[in-house]
Order: sequence, then C-alpha cells, then structure tokens
Amino acid sequence: MSGLQPPHPMELHYQLVVQGMEEGVVFHDQDGVIRATNPSAERILRVPADALLGRRSVLERCEPLQEDGSPLSLECCPALVCLRTGQSERGRVIGLRRADGELSWLSFTSHLLLRADGGRAGVVTSFRDITVLRDRETQSKLRYEEVSHTVRLHDAFLATAAHELRTPLTALRLQVQNLLHRVNSGAGVAVEVLTTKLQAAVRQTERLNALIDLLLDVSRMTVGRIELKRTSVDLAELARDLLARHADELTAGGIEVRLDAKPVTGDWDVARLEQVVGNLLSNALKYGNRKPVHIKVRREGASALLAVTDTGLGVPASDHRRIFERFERAHSGTQTGLGLGLWVVREIVAAHGGSIELASVPNEGSTFTVRLPLAPTLEAVVPKEGP
Repeated sequence: MSGLQPPHPMELHYQLVVQGMEEGVVFHDQDGVIRATNPSAERILRVPADALLGRRSVLERCEPLQEDGSPLSLECCPALVCLRTGQSERGRVIGLRRADGELSWLSFTSHLLLRADGGRAGVVTSFRDITVLRDRETQSKLRYEEVSHTVRLHDAFLATAAHELRTPLTALRLQVQNLLHRVNSGAGVAVEVLTTKLQAAVRQTERLNALIDLLLDVSRMTVGRIELKRTSVDLAELARDLLARHADELTAGGIEVRLDAKPVTGDWDVARLEQVVGNLLSNALKYGNRKPVHIKVRREGASALLAVTDTGLGVPASDHRRIFERFERAHSGTQTGLGLGLWVVREIVAAHGGSIELASVPNEGSTFTVRLPLAPTLEAVVPKEGP
C-alpha cells in the first residue's frame, strides 16, 4: 500500500492481496490520519493517493451526504467513528457529491486494528461503489409503488363499476317484478301505468348500455384502438343539441348552463365529441357547487376551442395531471362515478390530434380548455401502438 513499507514477508503478502482488491482500502493510524491506500481506493474516489495521505477522511475532497440526502459531518466518517468508539462500522452508505455535481454512493466498512499489547494501532476501511445497485433498487421500489397504486385503483374501480352497474339493474328488476306481480295477481295494469313503468325500464336499460359501452371504450383506448368516424361537424351546433337533450335534467337540478358558441366546423367524430362535451359538462355540474356553468365555443386559427368553466371546488395544482388518469377523481368524497370521464376526454382529444388544458384555483373554480385541429393531423392519422 502506498506510503507503507512492510518489514515482514507475511505483511508483504497481505499488502499484495490488498493491492489487488476490487474494493477500495484505506488505513488510518491511531491518530485518525490516513497512512496508506490501495489503487482501487484511488479509482473509486477519483483522487490520487498523494492527495489522500495525511488527511483525516477520504470524504474531504467532496460533499458527503447521508442516505436521506442530508449533509454528513466529516467527524461521522466511518473510520473516525470506529476509532472513537472502538466499534466496527459495517455497510455504512454515504453519498459523495463531486465538484462537477455528480453523485456516487459508496458502502463503507471499518474495523479497528489492535497491537499485540491490545492498544489501538489504527483503523482499516474498505468501500465499494454501489451507485448502480442503489439506482436499480430505487427504480424497483418506484415501480413497485406504481404497480401497487395501479392495483389499488383497479380494485376500487371494479368495486365502483359493480355498484354503478347494479344500480340500474336493480331498478330495472324492480320495475319488471312489479309488472309481473300485477299480471299474476289479475289486478291488471292501466295503460298509463304500464307506459310509465316501461319508459322507466327503457331508461335503465339505456343507462346499462351506456355503462357497458364505456367499459368497452376503456378497453379499446387502453391499447390505443380508438376508431374515429370523421364527418363534417359544427361544434357549436353539437353543444346546443347536447344541452337541448338534457334540458329537463338541468332544469330539474336547478343548474344554469350558459352557452356562448359561434359556428366552427371541423372533420371530427360526432359521437366522440359528444362524449367530450358531455363528460366535461358532467364534471362541471358535479363539482360546480350548483353554480352556473359556462360553455364557450370559438375558432382559433386552424383549430376549434371548447372551454367549460365552473365556479365550484376547483382543483389543486398538484392534482392537475392526476385527474386525467384512469380511475381518478377530481375530489374524493360522496361523488359517484368510475373515475374515467376526464381520462376518456383526454384520449378522444388526443386521437383527434388535439390537446386539453386545465386552469383551476381551489374554491374558485376550473376551466377545461380543449383545442381540436379542424382537419386531421399526421399524429391523429397514425394510430397508437398497443402495449
């Protein structure tokens, strides 16, 4: 080892072994001063032996960090701790941030060396670079957390989907059972009553059909297979028609929807755009605190702009990306739903080559802005590949 002249053949043998080790090795004397190193120590630390000899710590030429990233005092160097306490330090992980900003992670082990009379001769420290291993472990941990989160969301989605499907199915079963009871009892059914109950049954079947279509859409969108049936569509007219079809529901809910729409025609899938407008409107009604909702339609150059604004709960900036993911909701609580509405909007808009943005302030409201190219773009023409 550099700086050490072995007086005995056996000591020479050990020196040769240390010189050939892959791990870095450093020897501190009883005063805590570095007296010898091996070539691997120079390679791992990227510091020549001459620059290490005479120092108290191999960490002096860099910024040492603890495992949590906080600064580490040089007095907490494993060799000095071992010399001070008389106890070995094993597997101590320390980060080294160099002058160029590069961060490496090393694992240190220090053992006390004793003289024949039992006195302390110094400390020998070995260390190895575990940066790659640590990065892999970090990535594995992040991946595990991501998969676990997805599984939890998936389980919650299945439970919610079962509930959403059961609700109209239960209502439909009750309607049919009621009619069957009347027929079997010979009580008869007035035409008006029969009509009312059959209309209710049709509404429940339509709701079931819509839920099933949504689940099928999710499956297709997940693998990037959104089929667009493009036709010439006036987005302003589409929004007016959608509001007209839901006028009774909006009136019953006591919620005002204000439409400010100017004609803008593009080459889009009308059914898919109805999903976009419908889902954004549903989201605004759900989280708008029953205050007026504003829908704006305009042309901006070669694109159409659709903006849906509410003055309700709003969304924190930290959640702006999250709420567009599958099975996510803008707010947890009593609101029902599959957590798919905004995700479906994002996927449909992307399939058209467009974009969606959210501007929101908590407790003040949100504006979802969709921009759609009037004609198909190259990105919209080329289908996405499945996983």
